Amino acid sequence: MKKPVLFLALALATATQALAQSGMSSKDYDNGSTGTESRNTGFGIKGGYNTSNINGSGADLFPNKNSFAAFNAGVYGQFGFSNFASLQVEALYIRKGYHTDAGTTSTGTSYSAHDTRLDYFELPVLFVGNITETLSVHVGPQISVLTKVLNDGKNLDLNANGYNTLDYGVIGGAEARLGPARLGVRYDLSLADIYKTGAAVQYGNTALTVTDGKVRNQSIQVYLGIGFRR
Repeated sequence: MKKPVLFLALALATATQALAQSGMSSKDYDNGSTGTESRNTGFGIKGGYNTSNINGSGADLFPNKNSFAAFNAGVYGQFGFSNFASLQVEALYIRKGYHTDAGTTSTGTSYSAHDTRLDYFELPVLFVGNITETLSVHVGPQISVLTKVLNDGKNLDLNANGYNTLDYGVIGGAEARLGPARLGVRYDLSLADIYKTGAAVQYGNTALTVTDGKVRNQSIQVYLGIGFRR
């Protein structure tokens, strides 16, 4: 756990230092009215709702999958290169996971309904491009650290239960702005495996062995933010 946290902290520090050392500020850009600030430079808070599930070839081990509803919340800093392009760095706390209905596995074993909740500290680094004055698109990578797992409400030890603590992936989405308010939607696709191959996963009242480690997160997020210009 210590190594992924250290790596994530280093990535955040590096991104912040790069912006600070660029020597540029919001005063370098004319927004067309005051001539002193860029509408793409500032900071803010955000939070919202997300629905997640698992995908990948190994996800077939878990039949009757359904989406898992949870929340996301955090802060962001945005640095404008122009009135079109900017870089946005976020620090988020987000809950992902999956839900399954009761049923029977391919081997004929019955299982009960099941919930797995995965809590992550996530760092997206996104390119923001303005389509209009109020609408923008966001795309870029994210890196995450798994901090907690609840299996049907039971807190699990991450290492003892075969979870990978480091996650990474890509994000794409769109955002609308009205004054300081921001309303956005995005798709978050993980490219790292949740489980280690060979892990024994408690699936409701049944223990399953992960033979194909390609079980990955995917989520759709809707959020509301409040931004402040620099």
